Amino acid sequence: MLNPERSKLLNLLDLNKDIASAKGAWLTSTCGEVYLDFTSQYGAVPFGFNPDFLQQQLIEQVNTNAAVMVQPFFSQGAKELSDLLIEIAPEGLKYVTFACTGAEVVEAAIKLAKSGTNRKKILSTLNSFHGKTMGAALATGNAYYKEEFYSDNASFLHIPYDDLEALELALSGRKIAAFIVEPVQGEGGMIEPSPGYLQGCQALCAHYNTLFVVDEIQTGLGRTGELFVSLKEGITPDILLVGKALGGGMLPISACIANEKAWSTDFGLRHSSTFANNHLAAHMGIGTIKALREQHEILENVNNMGHYLREQLEKLVARYPEVYTGCSGRGLMQGLMLSPWRDPQSYVPCCVYEFGYAVAIVSSYLLNQNHILTVPTLNANNVLRIQPNYFVEQGMIDRFIEALNEVAEIIKQGQFVRLLRNAIGLTAPMPNQDLPPLRLPRQAPPEPTQDEPYRGRFAFFIHPTTEEEGVDGLCAEISQFSPEERERARTWMNECSSLSPIAVPAYHIPCFASDDGGYIDGWLIASFLSPRDMMRLNKAEKTKLLTGYIEQAKALGVDRIGLGAFTSVISRSGTLVADSGVDVTTGNSYTALTSTDAVRQIVHHSGRSLSTMQLGVVGALGSVGRLCLLDLAGECASINLIGNARNKDRLSTLKSLAGEMLLSLVNADKPNAIPILMRLASVGIDQQWMVARSGDQSEEAREQLFDAVTAHYQEEHGSMLGFPVILGNGITKQLPQCDVVITATSNGEAFITPELLGANAIVCDVARPSDVASGLRNTRPDVIAIEGGLVNLPDPISFGRSNIVGLPEGISIACLCETMILTMQGVTGNYSIGMTPSLDEARQIFAWGSQHGFATYIPEEALAAAKQYSTLEPITNTDVHILDAAVIPLPTPMNSAHSSDKKTSPTEKTNNTARPAH
Repeated sequence: MLNPERSKLLNLLDLNKDIASAKGAWLTSTCGEVYLDFTSQYGAVPFGFNPDFLQQQLIEQVNTNAAVMVQPFFSQGAKELSDLLIEIAPEGLKYVTFACTGAEVVEAAIKLAKSGTNRKKILSTLNSFHGKTMGAALATGNAYYKEEFYSDNASFLHIPYDDLEALELALSGRKIAAFIVEPVQGEGGMIEPSPGYLQGCQALCAHYNTLFVVDEIQTGLGRTGELFVSLKEGITPDILLVGKALGGGMLPISACIANEKAWSTDFGLRHSSTFANNHLAAHMGIGTIKALREQHEILENVNNMGHYLREQLEKLVARYPEVYTGCSGRGLMQGLMLSPWRDPQSYVPCCVYEFGYAVAIVSSYLLNQNHILTVPTLNANNVLRIQPNYFVEQGMIDRFIEALNEVAEIIKQGQFVRLLRNAIGLTAPMPNQDLPPLRLPRQAPPEPTQDEPYRGRFAFFIHPTTEEEGVDGLCAEISQFSPEERERARTWMNECSSLSPIAVPAYHIPCFASDDGGYIDGWLIASFLSPRDMMRLNKAEKTKLLTGYIEQAKALGVDRIGLGAFTSVISRSGTLVADSGVDVTTGNSYTALTSTDAVRQIVHHSGRSLSTMQLGVVGALGSVGRLCLLDLAGECASINLIGNARNKDRLSTLKSLAGEMLLSLVNADKPNAIPILMRLASVGIDQQWMVARSGDQSEEAREQLFDAVTAHYQEEHGSMLGFPVILGNGITKQLPQCDVVITATSNGEAFITPELLGANAIVCDVARPSDVASGLRNTRPDVIAIEGGLVNLPDPISFGRSNIVGLPEGISIACLCETMILTMQGVTGNYSIGMTPSLDEARQIFAWGSQHGFATYIPEEALAAAKQYSTLEPITNTDVHILDAAVIPLPTPMNSAHSSDKKTSPTEKTNNTARPAH
């Protein structure tokens, strides 16, 4: 395949066109569509496509049967072109080396400088671009083009552009062979330096005996309205680099032109290129230079249209300052900067801007809706490249500006959906299409009064927890998409995440007030990766993703980081990022305690008592499940811990957890009032008995304690009937025994189906994605199922329309709330880290939350349903045999090759029959 990665990117943005022919400023596709080219192919097509005079000259040369490549001889065309280049170049340049590309002549300049000066170091500027071969990439001031090629090299240094003080400091050690600089940073965003900068560079290089290399590969031969910027600025470089326009858009050719000081005999003897000195390519260069010298109207048009284009761009920026930040450049080498995208309706526009796709999405819209070809600059992906050919007409510029006005109106009105639909490949809504009014989320005042002290800043890491959630957050108008369009949107989101597995700032909340006084502000930092995507990353990829999240947070100056959803899972409950230099929390403590609080409230409203109920915990070995268990164990009649049938070794770990639970109960304030301990005390297993056998606090010691307890119970009781702690891997047998179920796995799929739940059960699902199959309410009206870990905020605000996972205004997830609570409290250090966070610490966080105005959220319909059970007889679970549950396989792990994206389908069977008495 021809570069499949580029094809994927072009397809992602709907920028992939099959071009059949081109002439002048126009491209014609195989489908017959005609596009106005405003790129000149990065400046390499100065006269438009296939100019008649160069086509004719090429045909004439072909018909002469000239020797095109005659190594080791010099072709006639190469000799003639070299003479012509020396004639038009700044004074003193006299040695010409030809190549095919700009990067190759940068390589030639580097070799010249090192061999001629006996110095090793090459200096260039940040945000520069000098090519993609290894040496040229090292000189390029953008790590993106070299970091994946293991090309770190101390011989290549970079300083800020347009900074003479930094230049002198770098040159003062007299170890720099050459300083290479662009007169206008093209790929850097069409950036012009201050007046006098280039003259200052030349003077400093001369003073420190460093070669002065001017890269005019993009600016040279008419692009700025002059043959060379060097001539306009009155500078005489030691080495001048020419490319792009030199071939007239017909054949590739470039040149490195050096003076006596820069030339090296060693270079002349050792450097060569098979395709250099090509006769036909050289004649295209000759024709290009002759046209620019003899047809004065060409450069006159470049200057006139360049001024007109700049005037129109400046008017556009003045008219839409919220859309376009500014414009820059020279001649027909201009750039238009897009302002950051901020959309209260969706995190996606902000993310695609930070991914670097915004300008490309605008280019896609211009191409597909206005039939104008544009592209971003490479280094500054917030800048639209504007480089029409030298014969551009005012009417073409007017058409282009009109299209930019249309884009500006779309962005100004917040109709990002039109741009996104176009990129996805869907028919864009017409400008006058009626759309339902968008509900803007209410936010706290962005400018608090002096009486409200600032308490700090947080960052919270998010990502879609399901593919559907990602699509739902695409835009506010997603409800208007057809099923086929939703599927296209889902595919687009998946491709976007695969091409950009990074994290970026997605939403800022400027003021979040505490009931205790003061306020905080915070950022959501997002990636598009689903849980399945994250779990499929290898170790290095997970590290890179987490590092990206952390670096983004640090750049925002946050005081605390919160790990949302699977960022906690892949960081091993925060342990892998605990030493990141910023305080971290997983949010697991508050998630667990708000879940148990919700269970208590539901039980209370149903008129039942936990002291008569069996608690089942699925995922008890996880951080959240363990805390839920420890927090509720002292109130329940019995405990049922359900392990993973795929891992029978976990039964040993469950024993250790059960031992830890028993120790926590015997060390409680009133152990004699705890139902489980009361049951054990009836056979002589009292507090003193367990303390005497507790040993150290290791997992092995806890397991041994639990084994001792079970052995003594069976010996004294004669059987395991009535033992209050049940362990096993058999979800189909164990789960129906439970009156209250808390499930908190990272399974990634819904596996708890309606028929697995006992009559009148209460289910608290703390997992994201959900562990409980959808449609439970319709198939099991006797069951109360709530989503755990949800919180009422102190103020009824939302984090945009999406509000993290589509929650109602004023409701949020507990892990985010824990991040905010700890920031409000001003405490330092990590919280909720690892698989065994402290229950006391969790209860402290819950208390702080109440102090600041946070409260557990339970839907009114769930509370109303609970009240309907107040007349039911309590159901108790006794005499259950320990470890005798059947082992039934759970769903295939989410990182398995056979896993499915679909949730488990809920059965139509309804289990309304009461459980038989034991």
